[in-house]
Amino acid sequence: MKKMIVMAALALFGSQFAKAQVQKGNFLVGGTLGFNSYTEKTDGVDGKYSESKITISPKAGYALSDKWMVGVFVDGGFGTKKTEAGEVSTKDKSSMIAPGVFVRNYCQIADSKVYFTSEANVAYGFGSNEVADVKVSKTNEIRANIMPGISYLVGKRLMLEGNLGGLSYSNMTVKPENGGAEKKYSNFDFNFIRSFNVGASFLF
Repeated sequence: MKKMIVMAALALFGSQFAKAQVQKGNFLVGGTLGFNSYTEKTDGVDGKYSESKITISPKAGYALSDKWMVGVFVDGGFGTKKTEAGEVSTKDKSSMIAPGVFVRNYCQIADSKVYFTSEANVAYGFGSNEVADVKVSKTNEIRANIMPGISYLVGKRLMLEGNLGGLSYSNMTVKPENGGAEKKYSNFDFNFIRSFNVGASFLF
């Protein structure tokens, strides 16, 4: 009798473990949230420079198989730059909203709950820049990324995720509000070791 109970318990545990993986038909809902802050002060000078930025990126996906997922996301970034010199201070603000689509591949390590991931995504962003609470320009941007990462499935639903930089391309256009000439910038970056993002998602 005891052996039967033990075997039943092991079978139940094994079935739950087997289900703890990405499966065809799963829905994924999650995202990332970040905050960066930087302050610089020069000795002997009555003033300082500071930057802060909040980033948020909700996403939703659908598993086409136990290896491939497609979905949509929205990247949001809101930054502030402040310069203080004596009693004079200036503040610049920037904001950017960039909806996009992604394709992600999951590679499960043996029968563990750990996955190596690779993701490609494309987004189109639009935002604005302000100086002393006055809007000075509009910004449009196209960005594309290829990112390696790792995911760990906690239980059957919660998935912890991390992305380690990758390859990125962006093309930005800045249009002044006063009708001046547009400025265009393009950038290709290889940043595998200079960027790391973490997040969490739920599978349903």
